[in-house]
Amino acid sequence: MVEKIEFFTAGCPRSQITEKNLRKALQKMGMVIVFEGIDDPKLHEAAGVKAFPAVKINGEIKSEGAFLTTDACIEILSVFK
Repeated sequence: MVEKIEFFTAGCPRSQITEKNLRKALQKMGMVIVFEGIDDPKLHEAAGVKAFPAVKINGEIKSEGAFLTTDACIEILSVFK
């Protein structure tokens, strides 16, 4: 079960599109989870994130530095459903 999703972004277009795709995936899967978008370099460093965008679910980095399609997001989230 997904308890917490953190989305680390640098504000770039790739991050913005990936965030939209993550939201679409959550909607398609019927998962009502609010996730936190983090755009603070100090928090990125503290979380161990080195590339953007990055998705951290329940404290574990699931994707880092990769553009994620909606289908890729669904694949990542399906493990938790």
